[in-house]
Amino acid sequence: MNNDVREKFIIRTKIINYIRKFLNNLGFLEVETPMMTFTASGATAKPFVTHHADFKRDIFMRIAPELYLKQLVIGGLDRVYEIGRQFRNESIDTTHNPEFTSCEFYMAYNDMYDLMNITENLLSNMVKEIIGKSVIKCQRKNNNKREEYNKGGNDKDDNDDKEIEIDFTPPFKRLDVINYLEQILDIKFPLPHEWGTEATNEFLENICIKHHVNCNPPRTNSRLLEKVSYNITYTVNPL
Repeated sequence: MNNDVREKFIIRTKIINYIRKFLNNLGFLEVETPMMTFTASGATAKPFVTHHADFKRDIFMRIAPELYLKQLVIGGLDRVYEIGRQFRNESIDTTHNPEFTSCEFYMAYNDMYDLMNITENLLSNMVKEIIGKSVIKCQRKNNNKREEYNKGGNDKDDNDDKEIEIDFTPPFKRLDVINYLEQILDIKFPLPHEWGTEATNEFLENICIKHHVNCNPPRTNSRLLEKVSYNITYTVNPL
């Protein structure tokens, strides 16, 4: 095993150990939920299917533990988390793998701002403890599927390799997604009460066509907005 691969194994273990310690210190309870279920649920992804010989029926490898974790919160466990394997019968690229480890946590009586604070503290402190500093350097491969934008317009980077700095020093910058998209694209988005309309769907479809954003069916308003946000808003540093 070469040193680079060896170091990845070591850092991965340190990351998992730190996340577990961090959440435990906040009063979260680590749990294990079923990895095989009779109904595919928890995310919109294609599941792996296997067969249970005794039950004589097909079952699904889990694609996310979300629903079971939420049931535990409803049942009275106010703070729960799970670090475990997920399985999604989909393609492989730099951001997707059919089998992967995730951490999901849920807590009652908190809002998205509490979640932002927890995430910021988790990432900034974890990087500093494991790496020894808040700013790290790494090589980024240019991804032609994504376009980079700024206020001046399209700023596509054609370099195959580029060394970048990622700064985990808190506080992280926080953006309103719609306002940010309006600024980048120089276009006014529909008002909140219009988001469920066909007109908004056509509006988002036109953005996808203009900026070459791919979205597989179902092309709902929420999925189109997610793809637009992912492909057009680009950042290296945490938000």
